[in-house]
Amino acid sequence: MTLDEGLDLLNQSKDKIKSFNRTREENVLAEKLFNLPISKFPELISMEEGNKKYDLIYGVYREHVNQLKDFSVMSWSKLDASQLIASAEKFEKMVKKLGTKHPAFETVHPFVKLRTTITGFKESLPLIESLKQPFINERHWKRIMEETGKDLGEINLKTLTLSKVFELELQNCED
Repeated sequence: MTLDEGLDLLNQSKDKIKSFNRTREENVLAEKLFNLPISKFPELISMEEGNKKYDLIYGVYREHVNQLKDFSVMSWSKLDASQLIASAEKFEKMVKKLGTKHPAFETVHPFVKLRTTITGFKESLPLIESLKQPFINERHWKRIMEETGKDLGEINLKTLTLSKVFELELQNCED
């Protein structure tokens, strides 16, 4: 399962819990009305606690995705690689802090995937930075497309955006 799919499932789960809580509140009112013992709903509480854990993980992921969207519209010619590096370091610290604060997350699949995603992004930055060199031209980009198996169409360095560079998935390349 991808992190995007997990994020969708988390949002669906939150919606269901809201619905269950409304039903719980109605049941509690009815129990009070008839002087019955108030039900505890331990499964609902457990679901809410699970969602809180996943919300911490997916919150970092959501912020990372939003940051990448902001970067994606940047023109390649105007790109300042130091901004990307600063962002990658920020998210790497966030993931590390989350893992330190919640050691049990080390075995939680979405957390492991998040850490891999952030690390992959950070590891692709030296290559992106080297592609910013003035001597890199269109034939180099064609070679990169061959190596990655991704076709971006015609490369025009004046209109190229960072989203196209992200499509190359450079984090999957060794050199």
